[in-house]
Amino acid sequence: MPPGVPAGEPADAYWDGHRIDVQMWGEGPTVYLVHGWGGCPAHIGMFIKPLINSGHRVIAFDLPSHNASSNGSLAPGRTTILECAKAVEAVVRKFGPAQAIVAHSLGAKAAAMTLEWGVEADRLVFLAPMETFDIYLDSFARRHGFGPRIRHGLHRYIDKRLGYPLLHTDIEHLALALKNPPPLLIAHDPDDKQSSYSTSQMIAETWPGAQLVTTRGLGQLAHYRILRNRDAIRAGLDFIQTPVDALT
Repeated sequence: MPPGVPAGEPADAYWDGHRIDVQMWGEGPTVYLVHGWGGCPAHIGMFIKPLINSGHRVIAFDLPSHNASSNGSLAPGRTTILECAKAVEAVVRKFGPAQAIVAHSLGAKAAAMTLEWGVEADRLVFLAPMETFDIYLDSFARRHGFGPRIRHGLHRYIDKRLGYPLLHTDIEHLALALKNPPPLLIAHDPDDKQSSYSTSQMIAETWPGAQLVTTRGLGQLAHYRILRNRDAIRAGLDFIQTPVDALT
């Protein structure tokens, strides 16, 4: 964790019998922190101290098969976007509505999915949100020399294995599917190689009233350096503390 962040109060939640390791700090309106694929709460921990100091309760947790949380339904160390979203849903339903959800990369997708299932959040802060899965399918097909037929077959197989339409997990789809999407702030850097900046531009154009904060010059590790970027963090904190009526 960043300097000055004490150990959180331990807690847990469960989805389909699988345990989620939870940490809590402070008192007040609740802000949830959702890390990305292969990450941990410390990666997004720069938000904890200032949120505690501004009178918020902060809740962070490990996604399925990550760190101290139990494995998902697949082999140890493996999980899916659907399981990650179920974990987010379980935590918010146990600990109460969110003044905000702050999420990075795949965590942003997982958080957005829960809104379609009725999870309540007054606002969202997404840091370098993950791209549409169409892009990953196309990239995988090019890398392995697949033609359209095999690529479409792979897509159908993933839908079946997931038990959920893969492209319905995309934030752009959810922006159109949600009746009243909450205010959204996105922070992203054009140097990001793991999730393209154009994805956030597309989300900002699709999600009603979304704001896009552009950082600059974070280099090859921009996808992770944005989690320590002062401009991105300050924009997120200001967004969380602004009355929701002023954001709509």
